[in-house]
Amino acid sequence: MEHWPEPRSKQRKGNYPYKFKIDKDYQYHNTGWQLSQPFDSKWLHISCEGVVTVKANDTGYAWDGCSPKFSVLNLWVLGTPDGHVNYRTMKPYTYYASMVHDALYQYLDSIPVSKYQVDRLFLQMLGDFQLRYPYYWAVRLFGGVRVKQLGLPETPAMS
Repeated sequence: MEHWPEPRSKQRKGNYPYKFKIDKDYQYHNTGWQLSQPFDSKWLHISCEGVVTVKANDTGYAWDGCSPKFSVLNLWVLGTPDGHVNYRTMKPYTYYASMVHDALYQYLDSIPVSKYQVDRLFLQMLGDFQLRYPYYWAVRLFGGVRVKQLGLPETPAMS
């Protein structure tokens, strides 16, 4: 077995349900990132050209959509809405953005990309979702609190 960076552990208590799951790898090509070396882990790959791949592996990659969410008596899921279904993808508006953002945040302490860049990618991927700016500011203010990032600057020269 390869030696991969471990994902950050989520320090959450309670019943936090996964809402979505992919069974095949998903790639996003338009990050604009240029890396000196690729990043590879069990669930995430970032190429030198900035292509982000969320890996499904054998079990599939699961995430909770936009956080926070919690389950009530295993009957209802309450929390941040994921938006109505986008007629172009037939998935909620935040589906791909929340998946890529969650995968990148799992490795936030070891990826060669700043939190600022990850959050800006989230905003970019939200496209024409009408609540994109409130969602973006929520992840800017509350996401990845107290995560140390390999000495990367918060707002690097590259975007």
